[in-house]
Amino acid sequence: MGSSETLRKRLMLLTVPTLGLALALSGCAPASPPSPTPSADVELFSAEDGVRSSVNLFFALLAAGDEEGAAEELYPAVDFEQPLALLLTRTEGVYNLIEDRPKILSVDDVTAADDAESGSATVTYEMAGAEHTDTVDLRRTSEDELGSDDYAMVIPEDAFGLDASGVERLPADTVYRIHGVDVSEAFLAARALADGGEVPRIPALGGTYPLEIAVPGANGFTGTVTLQMSGVLDGTGTDGVLSAFVGQHGF
Repeated sequence: MGSSETLRKRLMLLTVPTLGLALALSGCAPASPPSPTPSADVELFSAEDGVRSSVNLFFALLAAGDEEGAAEELYPAVDFEQPLALLLTRTEGVYNLIEDRPKILSVDDVTAADDAESGSATVTYEMAGAEHTDTVDLRRTSEDELGSDDYAMVIPEDAFGLDASGVERLPADTVYRIHGVDVSEAFLAARALADGGEVPRIPALGGTYPLEIAVPGANGFTGTVTLQMSGVLDGTGTDGVLSAFVGQHGF
């Protein structure tokens, strides 16, 4: 069983704590006539329960440093086979090295659409030494007859991940590392996909990424640039940072 599925089951149980208490106390209470069997239409878990537990699951995976487990809770689904998604996989284990990962404080204003296909919540969390409050959108990904439905966090269009602009101006044999881990595959994939056009963002989760760059050759350099996400899924704080750093070194 995967780590995300184990956490999901634990969080699902926590959404109805009073149910367990009632069952425990029933053994001490006087005998009473049996209650009618609930109809098939009775739901123990509301759509809002599913939204809340899915948000808690996502942040629990972030706190645990499980980038791939958290990325499995994103919508649209992440293609882990793409080199661009390297920072979202357990292969290199980069996210566990990010010290200022988001830590959830509260989940409020939970809502769900009438058809339960989507929902939203206001999440307050700590990240990079500051408190953030974001409204997140979610999409239902599966239904559960025994528990709450599963929802995935919707990726903000054109804002998710690290801005890699600037890699297209560096040589193809440049080496990129984060906390000593070689992540060149992702940055060189962004360089190749740009092909003279817009450089794609590199998917990444909330936190601060110290990117170490080693450019070979007589005009090369070695240096570190800090790429800090603005929010748990918002990478606009990294916009232009790498490009400016590259320009400062004459590229």
